[in-house]
Formats: sequence, structure tokens, C-alpha cells
Amino acid sequence: MDYKILFIDDHEINSSKGLKRIIHSGKKRNTPVLKADRPWEAINQMGGTVRKEGSLYRMWYDSWIENTKYNGYASLYAESNNGINWDKPILKKYKDFNGNLNNNIYLNRISLRRKTLSPPKNIEQDHNKNILYTPHLGEDKKYTMIAYDYAYTNFGPYDGYYLAYSKDGITWTDGPLEPVIPGHADVGWFMYDNKDKMFRGIVKAYLNIRGYSRRSVLWTESNDALDWTLPKPAIIPDKIDDLWSNGDPERFTQFYGMPIFRYNSIILGFVEDFRTTDGHRSRDGFTYPQLVSSRDGRKWERVGNRSPVIELGEPGSWDWGSVSIGNSIVIEKEEIKAYYTGRNDTHAHTTIDNEPVEGSIGVATWPIDRFVGLESKEFGTLEINESNPKTSLHINANANNGFIQVALYNNENNIEGFNIEDSIKITSDSLDHIVEWNTNSSLPKIPLKIKIHMQNAEIFSLWWS
Repeated sequence: MDYKILFIDDHEINSSKGLKRIIHSGKKRNTPVLKADRPWEAINQMGGTVRKEGSLYRMWYDSWIENTKYNGYASLYAESNNGINWDKPILKKYKDFNGNLNNNIYLNRISLRRKTLSPPKNIEQDHNKNILYTPHLGEDKKYTMIAYDYAYTNFGPYDGYYLAYSKDGITWTDGPLEPVIPGHADVGWFMYDNKDKMFRGIVKAYLNIRGYSRRSVLWTESNDALDWTLPKPAIIPDKIDDLWSNGDPERFTQFYGMPIFRYNSIILGFVEDFRTTDGHRSRDGFTYPQLVSSRDGRKWERVGNRSPVIELGEPGSWDWGSVSIGNSIVIEKEEIKAYYTGRNDTHAHTTIDNEPVEGSIGVATWPIDRFVGLESKEFGTLEINESNPKTSLHINANANNGFIQVALYNNENNIEGFNIEDSIKITSDSLDHIVEWNTNSSLPKIPLKIKIHMQNAEIFSLWWS
């Protein structure tokens, strides 16, 4: 994969003028892609993982069930050929709360440990299941699951994050009988970073911040998913996050969780902004994701103006009360998909006109690399740090209403044939413009800086190939 210069942060930028960083909210479908339509489903949640393997999309998701027989999470599995229409295969692995074996339940940890097919216990077990692709651990550990358990029963000795392993993502074997990360509340998201060859995690904890006990997100890392570093704050709500409250003591911001994923040269997080509306009771409010970024998984930065990267729906719609993603980003050649939980209630289950609470799974999409762009309304300039050139320079940009021109130079010296006046203007919208100059000269094989002039245009990424 070519190394891309992304404009989500200033890491690759030497200088800029006349540009504004713009966050683009994902384009949502009007209706969910997966709803609760089986007897063993109730409130479906993206408390799990979506992967694309070859042409097959795979989803491990949760359904919260609350009735006279059962109160807890069911761990469910679905497949799709297009990422939109999903099938729920009959796995016949574990009985549901009615004793029915014909379902798509892929895990019941109590039954797994007791080697039975008994219906699930009335507990909250295996919450927020992260299914990580880890073939480097061996054939029997091709998939590693990291999930939280509340330890309300003898599942384990105490609450925390437990491991399980699988060769196919369907049939699981237990990891250690004790949690690899004790405690740290019930929302944790993990990844295996193929670039840095390590596991990374974000777990939730309550921190006292400016007079409130706030849900907060902490980073941790591991070489083997067994031994983790002491979790430390990744990012905390600051005073800007509380501006929406207008000084109302009943209103403040918390961070409910933060799914993370590698995106080429950067690590991105979707921090869940929980806008609490009932003060120290800390139960009610709205949740939606904002984009944050990191170069090392430890130090995290806010992006742009902190606008939602996936917006809440209009009041009364299926996802007006809460939008939250999971370990559920799928990066394809020309598109990014994010699968998310949409709910018609606030965190304390308040609905409009006392409608029944519903939770479904939707999808939001972006053109590749277009989470964030640098935009010039009039004329702007951008200078990129020195890099080693290859054969061609590519730009993902929209210049439909303006232009972009590119110059190359070394040690402040212009390169003959590659000045701004030699650059053929880019005046269209493309995910992959190839930069051209009016010259017969070949690119010099020396480190080069890139200078961009742009007007009424937006640039998203840049790379050599």
C-alpha cells in the first residue's frame, strides 16, 4: 500500500495559508441495514465487529433482550455479499432463551465454559465483542475476541476484558479464566495494528473532571493481548466540549467510548460524545461520534471543529437519540463504510410519545480518504514536508469550481520544469488525480518538497506511486 499524506492533522504540513480543515459527516442510508426480526432479537446494537474478507462481509453484533425469561446480550452473527442486505445463518450452536437451537447465536460464554447447550443465564455477559484478525498467532487463533464481562455470575472471578480464540470466527475456545484487563467499565474497543505489530485498546473509566464524575477513554497496548500496559487517559472532555451546556449544571459532556482503527499512515478514533442532560445522575442524554486522531495510539488530537462524523437523525427517526459505531469500519478501494447502532431513544430510554424502544444497525459511507479535507474558498497555499519521490504524484481532490496546481522544489530551490507555472491545472473532482507538468524532464531522484496552490478547491490526500 502506498503511504498517503492525509490532512486530518498537521503532521505532514510545513505551512499553509488560506485553508480550512473540514470534517465531512458520513452519508447515511435512510433505513437500517439490519433490524431485529427474529424471536431471539430485541434491540440490535453494533456492539461488535464488521469485517470484509474477500467478497464476503461478516458481522458479529449484539441484541439486548429483556423479558420474563432473559435479561442480557445475545451474541449474533450475520453475513452479506454487498454490505447492505444481510443474512442471519442458522448456526445451531447455542439455545436461545426459549430453548430454540435454530438461531444465529455464535457465543454463550457460560455454556462454552460448562460445555453445555443450555439457554443463556440472566446476566450481561460478553459486552462489546471485538473480533480481531490475528493469523500470526496460529491457525487456532486466527481470530482473537476481546470482550467485557460484568462478572454477575461465576463466568469469571471479577469484571473486566476476557479473551477467546477461533479459527473461523464462529466456534470459539476460551482464553485465560481471568480477565486480561480487570475492571475499567463496560465499553472497550480494540484493534490489531498491522503496521506497528501490536494490539491497541481504548477502555472506559470514570474520572473526576471539573466537578463531575465523567465517563472517559483510556489507552492501553499489548504485544500479545495477554499483558497490557496500565490504561492512561487518551483524551478527556475539555471546556470547549461543555460550551453547549450554556452553564446549565445539569448538562455536561462525557466520552462513552472510542472505537479505533488504522487508516494508512494514521490511527483514527470515533470518540462517542455523550451529552448528558440529567446532571450527577449521569444517565440521560444523546450520543454521537466525533473524529480524533493519533500517530502512535497514545497521544490523541481533536480534529477540526469537532462536528459529528456521523450525525444524529431528525427527531422521530430511527436514529435520532443515539449513534455509535463499533469495531466496524470497512475500508474498500473507493469507499469507507462505518456500521453503527442507531436508536430511537436517549440513554435513559426516553422516546418520543412513549414509542417502544428500538435499536437497529445502519451504515454511513464516505468516498475513500474523505473524512477530512483542506478547503480554500478563495486562494490558498499548502507546503508539504520533504519526501522521496517515486514515478507519479497523485492527489485526491475536488476542484470542480476552481483549480489546483503543484510545484516541486529541493532545499528552497525550484526544480526546472516543475514550477507552479509548469503545472497543468487540476479542475475536476477525482479520487485519484495524477499531477502533470508541461515538461519533458524526469522527476529528480532527490528528496522533494511539494507546494500546492489552490482556489475554490478541497484536497483530501496525496501520495507517490
